Amino acid sequence: MTARLLSPPRPDPPAAERIELPLPHLPEAMEGRSVLHISDLHVRRYRPWFRRVIAMCGQVTPDFVCMTGDYMTLPRDEGAALTVLRDLAEVLRPRFGAFASFGNHDSEAFKRSAAETPGVHWLEHRSAVLPDFGITFLGTSTPCDLVRTILHADREERRLGVAGCSYRILLGHEPSILITCAEVGVEWALLGHTHGGQVRPGLPLAMHNSSGLPLRHSSGILRCRDSVGTISRGLGESFFDVRLFCPPQLPLYILRRGPLPGAFTRRMTCVRWW
Repeated sequence: MTARLLSPPRPDPPAAERIELPLPHLPEAMEGRSVLHISDLHVRRYRPWFRRVIAMCGQVTPDFVCMTGDYMTLPRDEGAALTVLRDLAEVLRPRFGAFASFGNHDSEAFKRSAAETPGVHWLEHRSAVLPDFGITFLGTSTPCDLVRTILHADREERRLGVAGCSYRILLGHEPSILITCAEVGVEWALLGHTHGGQVRPGLPLAMHNSSGLPLRHSSGILRCRDSVGTISRGLGESFFDVRLFCPPQLPLYILRRGPLPGAFTRRMTCVRWW
């Protein structure tokens, strides 16, 4: 008899995890607002697990939805990933909008088709200024293109008469971009890419995080100077369909006006793990 290696069953999709996030200089209109963070679906084929993920996302009514890339995994996954994305977009119920950026696994063909997803504002190297809330969403899939995104935000804020006074929130992907955020004045970055390490012997240890960051920086709240980055463990897996002591995550950030967590430092530090 030929032995077959079976992948362990995926954990159940997570319920939205409520996380209180203090941010100084947060506009009054954003006090108490909620942001649902969806990241790293890594669709290869449309499995029943993704239907449960979509149903879980549809049970939340946040003020904003932010998606930060890696909807697909490998070339030729575009069709399945687009189907999941469109089904997801149909059930999302943000009060004030859904905004999205791409990740390093998302192909150019996928990006072109995803841009037509109803109800999602795509911010690849672009920005969306919301004067009623005093914020600007920016999006980029690669750290090297953040300056290009900042220039777009500068133009849009000048056009709308809010230059220099709009609170900037980045929909990024790779956590290393937080270093650049601290240089250019982006206050908060929503990040993914690491899957929280995917296999962890224990907090804050991780086996691998697909980045140049220390393994203890694989998930949680990072701080660099006066910029904060929140890294989701994500919903999917890459390379192999296994998670160990690192369940998928669907963060629901509740924004508060308050001092930044952790101490000021010119280096990137992790001030809270999850």
